[in-house]
Amino acid sequence: MPVANILLLQGQVRVMSYIASMCHNRSTTTFLDLAGTPFTVSEKENVFTVVGVDTLGLMAGTRQSAIYVIGCQTEESSPKNLAAVEGCTGVGCCQVALSSNVSYQQFSFAYLNTTTFWDEHNGEVPIILNWAVGNKTCDAAKKDAASYACRSSNSECINSTSGLGYLCNCSEGYKGNPYLHDGCQDINECALSPSPCPGRCVNRRGSFYCRRRGLSHSGTMILSIGISVVIVILAIAITCSYLTRERRKLANIKERYFRQHGGLLLLEQISTGQGTTFTIFTEAELMEATDQFDDKNVLGRGGHGTVYKGTLKNGILVAIKRCISMTDEQRRKEFGKEMLILSQVNHKNIVKLLGCCLEVEVPMLVYEFIPNGTLFHFIHGVSGCCDAPFSTRLQIAHESALALDYLHSCASPPILHGDVKSSNILLDDKYSAKVSDFGASIVAPTDESQFVTLVQGTCGYLDPEYMQTCQLTDKSDVYSFGVVLLELITGKKALNLEGPESERSLSVSFLCALKEGRLMDVIDDHIKGEENVGMLEEVADLAKQCLEMAGENRPAMRDVTERLGRLSRVTHHPWMQRDPEEMESLLAVREPSVDGVEMVSTTFLTMERTVGRGLLEFGR
Repeated sequence: MPVANILLLQGQVRVMSYIASMCHNRSTTTFLDLAGTPFTVSEKENVFTVVGVDTLGLMAGTRQSAIYVIGCQTEESSPKNLAAVEGCTGVGCCQVALSSNVSYQQFSFAYLNTTTFWDEHNGEVPIILNWAVGNKTCDAAKKDAASYACRSSNSECINSTSGLGYLCNCSEGYKGNPYLHDGCQDINECALSPSPCPGRCVNRRGSFYCRRRGLSHSGTMILSIGISVVIVILAIAITCSYLTRERRKLANIKERYFRQHGGLLLLEQISTGQGTTFTIFTEAELMEATDQFDDKNVLGRGGHGTVYKGTLKNGILVAIKRCISMTDEQRRKEFGKEMLILSQVNHKNIVKLLGCCLEVEVPMLVYEFIPNGTLFHFIHGVSGCCDAPFSTRLQIAHESALALDYLHSCASPPILHGDVKSSNILLDDKYSAKVSDFGASIVAPTDESQFVTLVQGTCGYLDPEYMQTCQLTDKSDVYSFGVVLLELITGKKALNLEGPESERSLSVSFLCALKEGRLMDVIDDHIKGEENVGMLEEVADLAKQCLEMAGENRPAMRDVTERLGRLSRVTHHPWMQRDPEEMESLLAVREPSVDGVEMVSTTFLTMERTVGRGLLEFGR
């Protein structure tokens, strides 16, 4: 079988095959046996063609030991019209595509009533055969260097697309025979016509480049890449510089706030052992403790800020107060010193201040966490304190008074709370009172220059004298505490804007009812029992004294604490009801001596004797 052409890159060979024919009663059959060879008939490059009039042509092949036959039959037409038909459309000529994966071994071709086609092709037609090297893939063939067919160093292996085996091609930029050593030679692209470059062409092994006005193609690429790298480096440098400057700026701001709030003085005093239990927290620590100050951790909101529940790294629960503003410049400078003073306050009925954060515009305070909510919710919440006995309410009032008395009399220097109200008194799991929220607290001023110039506090609890003079004193806390006493015995809010005008202010409506002899009308129905009447009158009288318009007429917190303490002891010791002398001794109020003679308050003693008799009668 003559070979017409070998196509190395495509893995094909073109051979000449005899034409099968049928003339009158004689026919010929062409056999092509490819068994045992690396060749297969290309189904893409070949087509089975039958030329003739009413002629049937068949082609047989095998696949997996099965015989497959394809063929077609031409339509009848007169010989003189056959030449006028363009293309192979079925009239005088028909074609059928070869099926893939079939090894064709017989070819039949017929031409009727004319020998023109036979004569033109000399009785032969080309057939395209596929071939490949071996039956391995490229990866497998490369492992056996001895049998690997791609010998040229500038060649590459390609898996055959027509079946098993592989082909060898010259690498890009090379041509020749990849099956021979040094068979693939460089292509001189610059020698081609037309030239691939508009200017000077420079050939390189496997490639070429165009030189344009002093810069080659690769030089231009290198320059472009270099410029891009420089731009990226500059962008990174500028970004890093900006971030560093912003970080430094933020650090400077935090340092300025820290100094502004007296942080250096506070650190110095802590280092000397004056604040060993006091901690200065960073903003990052408190943000982590509150989950970025998430609203789900809000415990309450007030006039001075928002309180969040937080968990420190050591697992301790704390209450973190994020204050709203601090407008007093002098207060800013003294803040660190005041925080140290407040941190040294150590009383069982005062919420412990654990530390603060000074590196923010408005400092944040960190307190111990009290789990049972505020006195306000205890009195006015959904469940309220309707079931709380009078003795529990009196105990809460007494413990709150103890805390305020400690701040006024025992702290050094004395501390004024400035915002005493039921929502600033917390209750622990045993309903013991703990005074909290020193948002408006100040160290007691020693001269007029230290008096505050802006009224702070909560409507309904504000001292009228303080509102007129803007001078916060210990008697201002006494007035606010008097309102808390009223909340405890009446169960009403200090300010009720939804009620009638005459009842909006609890202190005003209470004083009016007391003046008109209607005290029991405003007392909480749940504590009106006959056994409590005398005690309620005593507490009401104490509240009245605390609510005096002039501060000098109000009792000191020490006196308020002592009176509440005596009343609380009476409620907790029923045995005293059976001992009038003990009752009288307990309830007597000693006043400062005059000329060496100790005086007893007759009025108060008489009132408490009345209380005692009432209790004795009730006991009998």
